[in-house]
Parts: sequence; C-alpha cells; structure tokens
Amino acid sequence: QGSLAVLALLALPALSSAFLAPAPHLLTRSAALVTPSNACNLRLAVPQAARTQPRAMALRMQEDEAKLFVGGIPWALTSEDLKEAFEEFGAVKDAKVVYDRDTGRSRGFGFVEFNEKEEAKEACDAMDGSEIGGRRVNVNFAQPRPPRQDRGGY
Repeated sequence: QGSLAVLALLALPALSSAFLAPAPHLLTRSAALVTPSNACNLRLAVPQAARTQPRAMALRMQEDEAKLFVGGIPWALTSEDLKEAFEEFGAVKDAKVVYDRDTGRSRGFGFVEFNEKEEAKEACDAMDGSEIGGRRVNVNFAQPRPPRQDRGGY
C-alpha cells in the first residue's frame, strides 16, 4: 500500500506538494508527515485489548489446568462413555467428545475435565497408552486454544 501512495503522489504533482509540505499550523499533535521515504514504514496503534491478550491467556491456562486431551478414541464413543472411562480417577467435572460440525461424526478426540488437578494428573498417567473401546488412546493435559483471528464472514 505504501508504494501505491508514492505512485499517487508522483502521478499528481500538484497534490504531492500539498502532502509533502503541509502548513505547520495544520499539523496536530497526532499528525505525521508522510513522505515517499517513510510511507512504507507507517505503524498502526495497537488497541488496549490486544496488549492484554497474554494475561487473558494465562488466566485461561489456570482455569484449564485440570483438563485432559484424549486422542485416538473410537468413533462410536459418546461423551457419557468418555466420562465413565475416567470416573475411577476422581470427580469428572465435564467430558466431551468433539464432533465434526458438518457431518456430525466424531473427530476421534475429546476432553475430560476434573475438579482437582491431582486427579487429572493421576488419570493422565494411568490412561495414556491404555485402550478404550479397542483403541489405544493418548492422554495429555489440554493446551489452551490460541486466540482466533477474525476471519470476516457475514
């Protein structure tokens, strides 16, 4: 975009002088002089919400400390079956099998959340590599989901 601004300034000599040498009394505290040499180096201000993102992510990590990722589960396994498989290790707060939005079919993984981190650690150690429904599953502590970029849409 910077090169387009330079081309526009070069294409219209009458307007370029207005942009390159503005009257000093028209410049405000936040105004900046845009010249062909600095047009490509302009920076946008970062909103306050974006600067606080790491703190929000750290808070989310604390909330999810007792949440386990369970991968490789059988397609037919339901959220209730997943909960029952992990209940022997402590009180399961929530268990969810993740389903494909379009087909409604299981994506082969889910999440189990415990009330206590110690119970989650015990379940992770015991269940990682074990079989559920004839399939060997991998169990790890869940990682927080990175913030999603706005993809537009309607």
